[in-house]
Amino acid sequence: MFRRTTRSVALTDDGEMLLGDARRLLQLEEAARHRLTAPRLSGTVRLGVVEEVAGGSLPSALGRFAKLHPGVKLEVQIGVSAELIEQLNAGRLDVVFAKRPLGTSKGRLVWREPLVWAAADTFDLVPGAALPLALYRERSVSREAALAALNDNELTWEIIYTSPSLTGVRAAALAGLAITPLPGSALIAGLRILGVEEGLPRLPDLEFAIYEKARPDKAAAALAVVLLTLAQGPSRPAI
Repeated sequence: MFRRTTRSVALTDDGEMLLGDARRLLQLEEAARHRLTAPRLSGTVRLGVVEEVAGGSLPSALGRFAKLHPGVKLEVQIGVSAELIEQLNAGRLDVVFAKRPLGTSKGRLVWREPLVWAAADTFDLVPGAALPLALYRERSVSREAALAALNDNELTWEIIYTSPSLTGVRAAALAGLAITPLPGSALIAGLRILGVEEGLPRLPDLEFAIYEKARPDKAAAALAVVLLTLAQGPSRPAI
């Protein structure tokens, strides 16, 4: 009886191994079938992206799209939300991944995150003095939200630094020249969050959304689907 029991256990282990091998073979077969039956897309997709999402997991998403659709060429442009959306509406871009303008619900929401006041660890607010600001140039969602919040609370401010890029305004904050509104995911070492304890107003959340032209072709629609998966990723794509 002892030998029979041992043999039964051995057969069970072998069976589990064979079952695992069978599952893997089925998965490989399914993947191969998908590659053979998936539509072969071609052409060029013009993608506009704000700098806040241009790093992190976005390149891996674009790489995944390129492997799925090797016949599609990607052209990527980095810019400010309002300008990118205008280019989309004018037909110069096919897909835009940008911050949603405040008070609107257009586009497909990918994620939402806090907009915060960021300053250097060594930065000190001077009581009674105008708040030194580092902001994007005109027509930025973050800029408009920050100025609206300051004006609603009747705070005195002064723009001392402007830049067309996240890198620029963040560098000004790191240097201790000014404070700047940033998405929470864009904070890096050397920066801290200032809030109501320091007398600054709360800022609204930022919404990042995907915009497509009215009648997207199959390649552009496929790219939008891949970009939407970033919402389920382990980390948001930020620099």
